[in-house]
Amino acid sequence: MKKLIIANWKSNKNIEEVESWLDDFKPHIGSEQEVVIAPPNPFLSMVAEKIKDQEDISLAVQNLSPYPAGSYTGEVCVRNLEGLGVKYAILGHSERRRYFKESHQDVANKVDQCLAGKITPVVCVDVDYLEDQARAIASENLSKCVVAYEPLAAIGTGNSVSAKEVAKVVKEIKSIFGKVAVLYGGSVTPDNDDGYGQVTDGVLVGGASLDAATFSKLLQ
Repeated sequence: MKKLIIANWKSNKNIEEVESWLDDFKPHIGSEQEVVIAPPNPFLSMVAEKIKDQEDISLAVQNLSPYPAGSYTGEVCVRNLEGLGVKYAILGHSERRRYFKESHQDVANKVDQCLAGKITPVVCVDVDYLEDQARAIASENLSKCVVAYEPLAAIGTGNSVSAKEVAKVVKEIKSIFGKVAVLYGGSVTPDNDDGYGQVTDGVLVGGASLDAATFSKLLQ
């Protein structure tokens, strides 16, 4: 299995900056990893068009509605994404839980919607609520997820967790979810990614993905 490297741009960039990033990143396309770009929703169509002929680059959304298509103003559901080639959805990110008060059941409902729309859910968890989140997800869906371990203390702080500690959590996650891909997310940089690559199936990259050159170093 190829390592999964997800670039989560969060709520950053305008249209000119997205174009510049994609142009700067183009020379680095074609790695042994599967690169996933998760742009803000307004840029999904642009990124989809730019990467449509690239085998090793996939598209993700940073969030998804827990509801199907219908009268849910402001939500983006799986039907809205049809035809864009979205392969992954980041669900339950710590920032969503913190600022938007998302519950474990909210995340579980989004997992259901993802799978109904043939999108792979990337479920973000911390050790404090790992088991609670797993219990909220239908048991038959656990093994269909990718799981991203993102310790809250490491998100956006520059204080990453040691690879040794991550390895322990990866083992625990797999014991609960089954044979799933497990990523690490939390202040990942080109300087510390080698350690995580040894003990995980990939990384979820936030701040270090905003600059194309910095992000490219992670792929080397």
